[in-house]
Amino acid sequence: MHVAIFTDNDFDKINGVTTTFTAALRHAPEGTRLRMYTSATLAVDAPDYLAVRSLGIPIPFYGEMRMYVPRLHTFLKRARADRIDLIHLTTPGPIGLAALFVAWRLRLPIVGSFHTDLAAYAVRLSGSARLGALMREYMRWPYGKCARILVPSEHTRQLLIDARTNPGKIDVWTRGVDTTLFSPSKRSMALRESWRVSDRRLALLYVGRVSREKGLESLPLIGDRLHALGIEHRFIIVGDGPLLPALRSRMPDAVFTGSLAREGVADAFASADLFVFPSTTDTAGNVVLEAQASGLPVIVSGTGGPRENMRAGGTGTVCHSENPDGWARAIATQLRDPALAQVRAAAREYAMTRTWARALEPLFRAYREVLEGVAPAPAVQPAVQGV
Repeated sequence: MHVAIFTDNDFDKINGVTTTFTAALRHAPEGTRLRMYTSATLAVDAPDYLAVRSLGIPIPFYGEMRMYVPRLHTFLKRARADRIDLIHLTTPGPIGLAALFVAWRLRLPIVGSFHTDLAAYAVRLSGSARLGALMREYMRWPYGKCARILVPSEHTRQLLIDARTNPGKIDVWTRGVDTTLFSPSKRSMALRESWRVSDRRLALLYVGRVSREKGLESLPLIGDRLHALGIEHRFIIVGDGPLLPALRSRMPDAVFTGSLAREGVADAFASADLFVFPSTTDTAGNVVLEAQASGLPVIVSGTGGPRENMRAGGTGTVCHSENPDGWARAIATQLRDPALAQVRAAAREYAMTRTWARALEPLFRAYREVLEGVAPAPAVQPAVQGV
């Protein structure tokens, strides 16, 4: 079985999508050959990764990121040469349109996976609810061409159902975590000293894109409220993005590391005291699993997919408030929990159950069933961990 996975994320990026498909390439079962297809500034032709050099243009409302105009006939030619049996569409953007074109020309079935709620991003970045509604309506078209649609959380599944996607096509495909790379053993006192944190001045960590759709504009106010509650702390912000200059200005006491390699991210997770993830737009939140694998309690929003990747009250807290006071109280309560050491241990124990080998089973099963013409099983609503 030869599968072409069309993505708009080149593998120079470190994010949830590239982490997920790096794991898929590593764990592909015998007889299954996966190859990533993407467009990029530089061409790459590796056995499991094809980047076609293409013209890049700025993304609306997100000018420092680019989308590429796909070279349709180049992708078609390469898919023929690769003897592709199945197309995997991961985006409704231009690369997704290339996936549809190749599938149409070669008469191949399509499996889709939903990774980013672009409609929610459009609302948050543009301020226009109408634009968000238009984006959600548009997304029904490419995903409507898919024989099966894989989503990372029950929250995302419900989003698609509410957008009038056939629920019989939708399967939940959860995420896993590398518990060897992300481990409490990576804790570094030298790194903590460089951050100037201690048992009395705690390190509150965020890892991810530094942008408005992640809910980070509230961090300065949350910090003020924490000081008022007597919680001495320092925010550690790992990542890059358009909101970085504003946060640097408003949070002069925070540590901004910029983007780090995977090993550096693992060290940061293990060396912090609490992971704070205020995003309401994430469909999964791989970083929430990575934090717990590192023995780090997590605070996540009550909206979105990340709350399904932790155990509320066991490995951290789900904050249902949308204001800085509520977040500060949730953080303070978690940090003052006399059983915090047990929470750290429970976080690691929970993450150990979320292996990539197990998490990827629904993906490879969907490939097989679509190629064999097997109808999807009736959906069973999974229990949501975070409440």
